[in-house]
Amino acid sequence: MTDYLDSLARLVALDTVSPIGDEPLERCASELSRLGCRPIGDRLFGFGDPAVPVWLYGHVDTKPIGPRADWKTEPLTLTERDGMLFGLGVSDSKFQLLNALAMAHSGRHFVLVDTSEETDGAPGAAAFVARYRPATLLICDGARGEADLYAGYSGQADGFFHLRTRRPTHHPARPGGDASELLRALLTAAADCPRFTLTGICAPRTERSLAVQEIDVRFDIRYGPDEEPTVDALLAAWPHTLRQSMAAVAGARTISVPGLVTGGLAPFSNRLGQLGPLKVDCLAVVPGADPDNRNHQPNEFIRIDQVERHQDVLRRVLDALDTEGSRHE
Repeated sequence: MTDYLDSLARLVALDTVSPIGDEPLERCASELSRLGCRPIGDRLFGFGDPAVPVWLYGHVDTKPIGPRADWKTEPLTLTERDGMLFGLGVSDSKFQLLNALAMAHSGRHFVLVDTSEETDGAPGAAAFVARYRPATLLICDGARGEADLYAGYSGQADGFFHLRTRRPTHHPARPGGDASELLRALLTAAADCPRFTLTGICAPRTERSLAVQEIDVRFDIRYGPDEEPTVDALLAAWPHTLRQSMAAVAGARTISVPGLVTGGLAPFSNRLGQLGPLKVDCLAVVPGADPDNRNHQPNEFIRIDQVERHQDVLRRVLDALDTEGSRHE
């Protein structure tokens, strides 16, 4: 465990806030090289031979540090306290990436390391997967729920609805209405999308109290393949701007491992769906984070026992796949 924690500390010490600049990327490349990875183009790195049928995927980039004053430890220093490890990106998802590299066998598995998963509009990893079309893809990312692994991940639409009455602003005591009627209609329509989340509302600021005629509504919608037509209909009906859009992805078949619980689609999305559904025969999400690990927030952490728990699940999944592959040879 000492060597593992040393490697994890080195990864956390890297400034990999997305998008990663050229100099930080060079330092990241050096550390990934120490772990057996090599550049494979488009800000991607790989471990092993992409010709093998079983791939693992992880990402090394992170969200911004956030308000530094809110951190109780140094964000870029792995800090152990009370059985927990704190640091930026430790949960999302540097320890999961390190586990993928630790569990993979270079002769049987390929690990795709993405440096742009947290960046809006960076489809390099999706294009690489689409080009090689591996038979099996294990995504080592995300937070676990009641399942040990998932059969895929949800689609996501993240953006702004633009509500405009096209009427002039006016004093609230005078007739003329406001944008609230549009807002109510939008929220009524959005109720058809079970996982619609309102993430922000903004309107032009005025010194005086005036009737609002313009509202931008920030939204996040998560959905499965069967819900995609409903999401598309909502987006077609209301003026909007998308920040990012990722398709729901599931393989043609699921992985079943004795003693492990396989769920449906994971509630989170992944940028691998940015170019549409991946054509992968077998896909599974093997998350290692816990829901309370404060991903994307100050004081991100993992419990030390999460490392071995995730390694155990990943090992059992890989063993099952290797056994299945041997039967077909």
